[in-house]
Amino acid sequence: MMDNSKQQSQSRFFIAAALSLVVLFGWSYFFAPPKKPVTDNANTAQTAANTAATPIQQAQQAQPTPVQNPQPVAATPDNVPNKTVTIRTPLYQIKLDSKGAVATSWILLRDKSPQGDKPLYAEGSTENDKKPLELISGEGLNRTPREVPFRLLTGDQGIDNFVNERNYEVSVNEDTVELSPGQEKSIVFTLKDASGVEVTKSFLFRADSYVSDLQTRLTRNGQTVPNTKLLIGASLGDQGIQHHNFYHIEPEGIAYVDGGVRRHTGYSAFTYQPGQNDSSLTDAGSVSWAAVGDAYFAMAAIPATPTQGLEYRSTKYDVTTDPIYDGFFGWVLRNPKTTETRHLITAFVPVNADGSTTKIYTGPKDYFALDDYNKNLSKEAGVDSLGLEDLINWSNYRPFRWVFKKLSIPILYSLNFINNFTNNYGVSIIIFTFLFYSMLFPLRWSQSKSFKKASGNAPKMKEVQDRLKDFQKKGVPADDPRMRELQMEQLRMMKGAVPLGGCLPMLLQFPLLIAFFTAVTVSLSIRQASFLWLPDLSNGDPYHILEFAFIISMALSMKFTPTAAAVTPEQQTQQKMMTYLMPVMMIFIMWNSPAGLLLYWFFGNIISFGQQMIINRINKSNEPPKEEIVPSVPANAKKVKPKLSTSQ
Repeated sequence: MMDNSKQQSQSRFFIAAALSLVVLFGWSYFFAPPKKPVTDNANTAQTAANTAATPIQQAQQAQPTPVQNPQPVAATPDNVPNKTVTIRTPLYQIKLDSKGAVATSWILLRDKSPQGDKPLYAEGSTENDKKPLELISGEGLNRTPREVPFRLLTGDQGIDNFVNERNYEVSVNEDTVELSPGQEKSIVFTLKDASGVEVTKSFLFRADSYVSDLQTRLTRNGQTVPNTKLLIGASLGDQGIQHHNFYHIEPEGIAYVDGGVRRHTGYSAFTYQPGQNDSSLTDAGSVSWAAVGDAYFAMAAIPATPTQGLEYRSTKYDVTTDPIYDGFFGWVLRNPKTTETRHLITAFVPVNADGSTTKIYTGPKDYFALDDYNKNLSKEAGVDSLGLEDLINWSNYRPFRWVFKKLSIPILYSLNFINNFTNNYGVSIIIFTFLFYSMLFPLRWSQSKSFKKASGNAPKMKEVQDRLKDFQKKGVPADDPRMRELQMEQLRMMKGAVPLGGCLPMLLQFPLLIAFFTAVTVSLSIRQASFLWLPDLSNGDPYHILEFAFIISMALSMKFTPTAAAVTPEQQTQQKMMTYLMPVMMIFIMWNSPAGLLLYWFFGNIISFGQQMIINRINKSNEPPKEEIVPSVPANAKKVKPKLSTSQ
């Protein structure tokens, strides 16, 4: 039985409103943190030999890497003096420490791609204070043992301590190596012990490339040590970020496994047992490359041949931060957040320790650069594509990645093309918005006409509905000719009045809005691009002017945009509530969103409002004049001679 009470109607409205919001603003959920994978956690990468491990073996793998030989390896004292070698190129500056032959600093200087070349600085830099863009975590560097790139692990504690804690002989005498454009330099670190363990790490750096080569040779009594893993991490990314959020993410583990990308964030992908700050997980399958990086920068290791299985480890820790208002309510209540939980993530990449070359890409996640490097490295590897451009997070949800990737790339090209003329990405976004909404103008016009037709039919539609209800109350059967005639009349009035045609402009904007969000949050060109009072279009508006301007413009746009005909007073009330409820809810969703995205949506609302005013004016001019009853004939009224009928 249907309850037509006002309370039930209001309940249905709020349910419908909630569902509408889920559909209209579902894009925010597309970029929410991914759910924890169902795969079992393990503390060692699965190789071809252990892919079919039994449950007992899997439980054992969940423990720290087993020690194969607990006896000390080193038989020779560490008499080699410590040495730090600095490599400087136009693109980056690196420091390699002879202790462990590891990287202790990696500063990116420029973003160079086929589409342009610009300097890079850390988050929080200003025109007067340009901070170096350091990728290596200070937290990881200060730990014991140090969690820095290019460590080696074998599962043998004696060997692991030896290769990571001893000073290597270095092939260069100078402390600083300067590479000019076109130059490259090989630096070799060697370590030998009387016990028979020998290790060589050969680095090849190129002045004009973010790709360096690393050849690792680890032997014991002349035999290659098996199960050697190259460590990438921990948590490589812009170390200048003080507050990580929805848009400036923490570094995550990324890998290309079985032809698709997999991503693992420290706060959602790893399971931490009560009282434990360490966790691990594995990706089973054929691994083409593995990386650790944040939203804009990464280090990726590309083995000579695909490996089987990959392990990640994460350690969480708390830090005290500068006060920040986390969300709209925190800003209104002036309740700042002063702590943040962070995670150190390291990828354990299986490599052949026989001197095979592992390519190391360390640079920006600039699509134009990655696309170019992917083509060259794929050709060199003899494969169709390594998928290196998927270092970029096109979406946290795998089923949608290819869609948003296909839509986002043309937007990146379009914005870059427009910026070649404007030299300002804020202006480029406004021009792009104007051009896109101009393309939607015919659809908006069609939408307006469709809704207007529906509004014109509203009184007749209500009359038909009332007559149907009367017949139903009188018990007239549905197959009665009078009932069928009224139902046919309903269909005739509904024909051509709205449904899909009216919603089409909104449906077209929905995927583009998501794609534009993606483009803004992954574009290196928009990062730190300023516009008017906005210091960084990839960050939120520091004064929150755009958020409020956006919701006001959205309310105006919705108020003057034709909607489906409201037949009953309840429907009219519901439409008014929706007009103001949705913008208010949007301020919670869009708070601290990238200024570039808010700029696009704000000017989109302004353009929509202007277009609707034009459409309303044009449509109004085409309407025939309405009849008007006046008490007397005006003095200047033109007299019309009546026509005489000639009919008989």
